[in-house]
Amino acid sequence: MAAIARVSVSLRVFGDGLEPDEVSALLGRQPTRFHRKGDKSSKNGSAPERTGGWILDSRLSQKDEIEEHIESLLAPISNDSDEWANLTSRFSASILCSIFLDQFNEGFELSPRLAQSLADRGLVIAFDIYSGDA
Repeated sequence: MAAIARVSVSLRVFGDGLEPDEVSALLGRQPTRFHRKGDKSSKNGSAPERTGGWILDSRLSQKDEIEEHIESLLAPISNDSDEWANLTSRFSASILCSIFLDQFNEGFELSPRLAQSLADRGLVIAFDIYSGDA
């Protein structure tokens, strides 16, 4: 199994009543991008956003390992379980890993330590996988 060609990782928080400043204060970080429900969509400019969003993108190289990306996002953010429980009870929170394959057999692993860290925060981990074999 070969290493993954490229990855992009983001911490995402979504919800109808999401106020970006509140999420930033709770997590102690400013997002890479954000929007409130009803804001004009940055994708098409005319349709309103269906829900609020707070997104923090990893700044690591796309060649770095998935686990390194996730750890770089979580390290400077609070790991207080009460704060995370408050956040995840009100909003949808997840780590999105976009994986770009160059070959048909590339793969990755997540350590038990990282899996526990995600579970402690109540974070879903999602994978979008794009095959290079088109």
